[in-house]
Amino acid sequence: MDNNQHFGNYLKILLQKYNLKHSELADTLNVSRQYVSSIITSRKTPSRDCFDAILTFLDKYLTPQEKQNLANKLIYAKTGINNPLKQLVDTDLTAITVGEQILLEDFRKLNPMTKTAVIRFVRKKEIEMLVDVTKGTKKQDTES
Repeated sequence: MDNNQHFGNYLKILLQKYNLKHSELADTLNVSRQYVSSIITSRKTPSRDCFDAILTFLDKYLTPQEKQNLANKLIYAKTGINNPLKQLVDTDLTAITVGEQILLEDFRKLNPMTKTAVIRFVRKKEIEMLVDVTKGTKKQDTES
């Protein structure tokens, strides 16, 4: 991912584009200018609450596409998932059982950001399960 795709760098570009100062953002977020600087330099990734506050601060300036781009860059920074909505569209969503059909219908009603969060959560749980299975296998190997 090139530097323009990092959340912090993109935030910096947006602040410059709309002639907004880091100190204004810091005051609005009720954080230090150093913290804002650490976000912009990609040393820190904002929490969901902080991100929501950033969006609120920028709301009157950003286009819908810029908001989506900023959200995608945050998702990438936190999960490594690039272009989450495209991945969501590319995901095979075919229900096999009645329970899956109900779950799928509920999933399709969610907004795109929530869908992405659900997918991220499920992937995290899959990884945790794999780690648990691997640990169980290693434990069994050492007991043998």
